Amino acid sequence: MKRFWFVKFMKIAVMILLFFSLASALVMVLWNALMPAIFGLVSITFWQAAGLLLLSKLIFGFGKGGKPGHQHGPPWKHWQHKWHNMPEDQREKWKQKFADKWCTGKHETEKAELKKEAD
Repeated sequence: MKRFWFVKFMKIAVMILLFFSLASALVMVLWNALMPAIFGLVSITFWQAAGLLLLSKLIFGFGKGGKPGHQHGPPWKHWQHKWHNMPEDQREKWKQKFADKWCTGKHETEKAELKKEAD
């Protein structure tokens, strides 16, 4: 039974190494085809591409994780759902709070000036 798990582990490890090697080769080929021509950067080796791939995975993550049942959709979907379920008075309070914080009032003065010019 131990032999079965060892063989299964070795197969998975070989598949991971194979996938990582192919991904590194793809990064190297794409880098060497695009980056020197576009930005004037130097070409990289396979091991530099592997390091770059690993570094990017460490910085940006290894894919979608999280707890089962959590929403993985676009981030605005949460706020869109919240906005549509919000009572009208709360919406108005939120709009006013947002306007007080972010709007400089220029749009109101411009509207007033345009209205004076029209009259």
